[in-house]
Amino acid sequence: MIFPSPETAGISNRKRYLVGVSGGRDSVALLHWLKYDVRCRDIIVCHLNHSLRGRDSGSDARFVRNLAKSYNYQFESEKKDVRKISEQKKSSIEVTARDERLVFFAKVSRKWRCKRVILAHHADDNVETVLMNLFRGSGKLTGIRKESKIISDGVSLELLRPFLSIWRSDIDSYVTEKNIDYREDTSNRSNEFLRNRVRNTLIPSLRKIFQRDITKSVSRAAEVSMRESDMIDQILSSTEFSWINKKQLPLPKLDKLNDALQARAILSWLRKANVPGVGFREVELVRSLIKDESTAKVNLPGGKHARRRNKVIFID
Repeated sequence: MIFPSPETAGISNRKRYLVGVSGGRDSVALLHWLKYDVRCRDIIVCHLNHSLRGRDSGSDARFVRNLAKSYNYQFESEKKDVRKISEQKKSSIEVTARDERLVFFAKVSRKWRCKRVILAHHADDNVETVLMNLFRGSGKLTGIRKESKIISDGVSLELLRPFLSIWRSDIDSYVTEKNIDYREDTSNRSNEFLRNRVRNTLIPSLRKIFQRDITKSVSRAAEVSMRESDMIDQILSSTEFSWINKKQLPLPKLDKLNDALQARAILSWLRKANVPGVGFREVELVRSLIKDESTAKVNLPGGKHARRRNKVIFID
């Protein structure tokens, strides 16, 4: 069983952290590891009740509250009707649940003056994410990052995932060895949600077709893609490309870049302009403005548009 050391994971027992705990195996194992292996003392256990599992949702919340109390950790919780919110926003339950969790973390972050959030994502989660991105057509194969920064509800959060390099089987072994109690989420066996269909149907089918464990191969591909992505980001962060941070993109400079740098420059620019849900399709739409003189405007998510005029591209 290979669990990360505190040093390797970048977790210090002298710092305060918010920790997302659902009550399931992964997050409960994470909390146990923080308590007894890392010996963290200043932990705020955060639990969002999604109201998706009937009475079980309330039981999950009580379980996590009691667990936090037994560890002598602070506890913060909130209840949201995620299914109702998803219908109102016309977004998937999975996306809505993620967004509501981030808003909840932002709220707790303000209260406790702590921007560091530890999450229990592991290597299998990463493989599932890579496959979901691949077949959605986003063009993104990098998966989940061990450390990332996001802004939620006006709060900058640092998301830390110390378990990202270990597999679900490692967590199973840890939980068994330490005799750790956790809540069994029966919805994980349901194929209502896309991630569950990938986990329960797609990956087993790929294993059967290739007669091998394809998760390691996908993980390696994601690691290679991540390294190359980081290299491109490093290149674009130089002063030579400071024009990416402007409100308008100069066509002559864009036109001189090779396809990889050009696409990443546009992606970075769109994100800085707060265009939601950008991916391969949106980048290619903007790229069409560079060469295709017959196209002067393309539609982007969020009711925004990219236009070409006087040798610049801008958003309105």
